[in-house]
Amino acid sequence: MRAFDRLVDLGGVLAALLLVAVMLLTTIKVVFRYVLNVGLIGADQISGTLLLYIALFGAAWVLRRNEHVTIDLLLGRVGARTRWVLTLASATVGAAVCLVVTVFGVMEVVASIRGGVNIPAEIEMPRAVNLIIIPVGFLFLTIQFVRQALDAAKAGEVPPPPSAQV
Repeated sequence: MRAFDRLVDLGGVLAALLLVAVMLLTTIKVVFRYVLNVGLIGADQISGTLLLYIALFGAAWVLRRNEHVTIDLLLGRVGARTRWVLTLASATVGAAVCLVVTVFGVMEVVASIRGGVNIPAEIEMPRAVNLIIIPVGFLFLTIQFVRQALDAAKAGEVPPPPSAQV
């Protein structure tokens, strides 16, 4: 699992670097438009693709750090056993949903590659470029949710969220 953790950390770093790239690209686009009076072809399309990559590279990293949005109001008010059940159930459902998205994502990527589907936009590129990150990102989320479920199952109880500990 250390190798997986390194991959997840690499995804977090890549998400941060891509965010910087989107900010630079946007700044360059503004300079081209308002200073040079020239449009920058494909900047919005590239930024949109990068935003998808940022979200999916960062999702497993955030989940591993337990920094996803949770309902602390509820978890802070229930007993340890109920909190454990809710944590185990949410991790199991999360893993199942992410696995379904992974499988269908792979099917769609394969169909796009086989069909030679391109995105009809300023920069014509294969649709698979946008799609490939979906099954990859959701596979990482699936693995991380399974790890959460296994950790919860082993622990037998989950401590209250930090915001509920006073």
